[in-house]
Amino acid sequence: MFQNHAPSSAEPPTDPPVTAGRESLPRLAKGQLHEVHAGGDGWASALAFSLAAIEADDRRPVLLLRVRKDKGRTRAMQMEPCGEGWAPLGLDPARLVIVDARDDAGLLRAGLDAARCAGPAAVLLESWGRLKEYDLVASRRLILAAEQSRIPIVILRGDAEPRASAAHTRWSVSSAPSTPLETRAPGAPALHVELQRRRGGPGGLHWRLEWNEEHGGFREELIEPAQPPLDHPPTLPGAVVSLDALRTREPLRRIA
Repeated sequence: MFQNHAPSSAEPPTDPPVTAGRESLPRLAKGQLHEVHAGGDGWASALAFSLAAIEADDRRPVLLLRVRKDKGRTRAMQMEPCGEGWAPLGLDPARLVIVDARDDAGLLRAGLDAARCAGPAAVLLESWGRLKEYDLVASRRLILAAEQSRIPIVILRGDAEPRASAAHTRWSVSSAPSTPLETRAPGAPALHVELQRRRGGPGGLHWRLEWNEEHGGFREELIEPAQPPLDHPPTLPGAVVSLDALRTREPLRRIA
């Protein structure tokens, strides 16, 4: 089960090596830019993965930036942040700050301004579709800001093809079939996660993450690199498996 290990602020930003067969997921490290791709049926999964995997301070606010009126996103799904959904991930809902941008260009400008501040614990940019303003130059600016402020920057790409960027990591996240219980009732929520690209390490690594209801956080199961991604039926529209409240109250921390 991956844990939130926050490195000392004195440590310079680095790209830790990733080796094939590694059992633990790399963290969404501080001082770096991370891309997380998902479709409409995996949007909640992508957000849950990002919140659980970021290295973030336990007290400072987490900024979620999005476009105020994104027609493509609205047509694909109806989802709004909810305190009852964030709390099981170990995040105090009071720390959430939502910023609504006017358009995609405004989203990137606001994200860059937020990334340059030392106040937030993490900055998440929620985008949908092509996001043509996001290119090598824009991603490099976000990286320079993240390295200076030493906070993680995560850009969520919904219904978008990967494009060239300077991001340290690129992920693909989708929901996965749960393991049925003995009574054939639905099991714990599960995610399929692929590390598509990472500086200094191999891509194409796959994990299956299963929610640990007793302790909170996700159990990790590495899928052999040669194995193709999991096939799974489409998620029912609007259906989200509820995550029960954690028995631990330590924000953004995971225990084995």
